[in-house]
Amino acid sequence: MKTLIAFGILLAAGFLGAVKLFHRLEVSSPFSYLFYSGTVFIFFGLVIGENGFNLISREIIHHLDPLINFSLGWVGFIFGFQLELKFLKRVSWTWYLNLAATYFTVFFVVFFLSFFTIRYFAGESIRATDIIIGFSLVLAIIIPESSVSFVVWSSKFFKQHFKQVRLCSFIASSDNFFPILVTGIVFSLYRYNPELHEITSIAGVRFLISFAIQLGIGILSGLILHFLLTRIQEKLEISAVLLGVIFFISGLSLMFNYSPLFVAMITGAVFSNLTRRHSYFLKIINPTEKPIYLIFLVFLTIHKAELDMGLVLLAVILLAAKLLSKGMVFKALNLVKPDRFDTSSYFSYILLPLGSIVPAIILDLFIAFPDKNTRKIVGIFIFSQLFLELFAPAAIKIAQYHLEKKDLNSIKGPKT
Repeated sequence: MKTLIAFGILLAAGFLGAVKLFHRLEVSSPFSYLFYSGTVFIFFGLVIGENGFNLISREIIHHLDPLINFSLGWVGFIFGFQLELKFLKRVSWTWYLNLAATYFTVFFVVFFLSFFTIRYFAGESIRATDIIIGFSLVLAIIIPESSVSFVVWSSKFFKQHFKQVRLCSFIASSDNFFPILVTGIVFSLYRYNPELHEITSIAGVRFLISFAIQLGIGILSGLILHFLLTRIQEKLEISAVLLGVIFFISGLSLMFNYSPLFVAMITGAVFSNLTRRHSYFLKIINPTEKPIYLIFLVFLTIHKAELDMGLVLLAVILLAAKLLSKGMVFKALNLVKPDRFDTSSYFSYILLPLGSIVPAIILDLFIAFPDKNTRKIVGIFIFSQLFLELFAPAAIKIAQYHLEKKDLNSIKGPKT
């Protein structure tokens, strides 16, 4: 009964997001974005879970793991389905250059910063080199991520800079691919031993075999899904087959300690490039993304999180590195001008908040590696999410002021 109540709470949270409650807010307050994005649900999870009044116990949370595991597979499929080559070929190669430069510059900066400083901030629990590498990899996955929702929200402040906002929107919506890919690599690099309650690393041939199996399951599932759906026309039957395949992928991934996000993304990508009913399936799967994101926020913050002052300092350093790194990339690209329009470093402020794929990735890792170090990641995420979404709107105001001043000076021309 308690499990059903907890399930009902998660569904209610998703429903509130589905009715677009947050999109109706036109308030210009610095706190308004928390409501627009739905991040306010973090507080709800903190209150009812292990971090608050413990209204939902750890046993109940454990019973909900299969549901969340399926949802992770569904989100992975949604993103993979958007990787249609016919559409991707229409995008200029320079935009892919911007995407790769923006994400991977921050990725490597965060990774090396974490690797060389984690011993000073995370306490005695992280000492082994392989665990430090894994911890740094996870931080490097989630910190560079950007939020499409924030780009949409901030676009009203940059109406004169349509091309730049569109570029930021492309980067934010496309850089989900890299975190999910690296998450699949992490699942092939590490295994969790439930008897010893410890994480062990995998290397060499075993790593390659594990990663190849994840790819193989995803590709084969995509081919099977396409084969089944070409013979079905009824909408109800289509939904049943689609849900069944995602359930199968998610269950198989859980059984063999693979990432349902990564495997289902490969399935979605394969199916997307085979089906001729692309727009039809988009209408079915896209409306579910926002409710599931809110469910992830609540479910993630229900779990016990660890965040001491050392981890807060580490998070602040990494977020500052994200801000500076993205700004430097935009400034460098502006000097080269591959797109022939201004990409001032101020536009990088649009890419500060974390994207909706981040809680999905952390949940994916938390279910597979229920370790105290993963709880530290949860704590860093909660702090980073709230910190960025509280202060990023102020950063947008600063960027707007400087860009308007720059535009005004360009109209007036150089002083004589």
